[in-house]
Amino acid sequence: MNCKRAFGASELLVSPIGLGCSRLGSVLGARHEKSEELIKVALDNGINFFDTSNIYAQGESERILGKVTKGVPDVVICTKVGKYLPLAKQLIVPFKPIISFLASKNKAVRGGVRQARSNGLPSDWNPAKIRKSVESSLRRLQRDHVHVLMLHSPPHEFLQRGDAIGALASLKAEGKIGVIGVSVDDPVAAQVALDDNRVEALQIPLHPSSNEYDEIIETAYSRGVAIVAREVLGGPNVIGKKILLGDAVAARMDEASTRRGVTLALLGTTNVDHLKEIII
Repeated sequence: MNCKRAFGASELLVSPIGLGCSRLGSVLGARHEKSEELIKVALDNGINFFDTSNIYAQGESERILGKVTKGVPDVVICTKVGKYLPLAKQLIVPFKPIISFLASKNKAVRGGVRQARSNGLPSDWNPAKIRKSVESSLRRLQRDHVHVLMLHSPPHEFLQRGDAIGALASLKAEGKIGVIGVSVDDPVAAQVALDDNRVEALQIPLHPSSNEYDEIIETAYSRGVAIVAREVLGGPNVIGKKILLGDAVAARMDEASTRRGVTLALLGTTNVDHLKEIII
């Protein structure tokens, strides 16, 4: 992990594998002490790219990252905006420790939490809302600048309007963000994002044996746009299932992270032993 590479056309240098932080501080993920240990192990083993979002664990993922990485040199944090917590989910935030405890003891509670997560969250691409969300993320991350900021799964119709990207461009001009990016869920949105020359990074799902993003990756490579690959082990298809770890997973991570045009591959885990098994 000590061999860093350029993040697209930017001056950022990143590790070939980044840590996906969606479950840090979440009800079914790693609570604070384990999350902090996971980040420290990643840092100690050369991982310097951390992917999070304003909505991950109701903001706890950003808070934990901010606490652990504050003052650490060469860390690159990518966060995302555009989705938000509806009032009903905001109201349960103070009760997360209780829900987490109950979920650890009761299969039905765990199932209910997973079902609630699968329903997704609403989005708001209004520039004023984006700006407010970024300011909140910066406070949680304990930073006045975030290295990479991405729109979180915007439909291609909103990308075509251009005002959401424009909001990020304004924030970049103010020095609050570095690289402008878009995290997409489908090739159509990816292509629309690439058509906007303000976009400097794309995050895409890159499932094993899938070729639906081949042209996107090549186009991005030719234009100096960074590609962050997520779900490289299968994404939602393997959530809740036992995954073969060790050599097979390490080989897949290596395959994804060394593919031509891919800047780095995200590893989503909350297990320190699994992390060590893959990166050491």
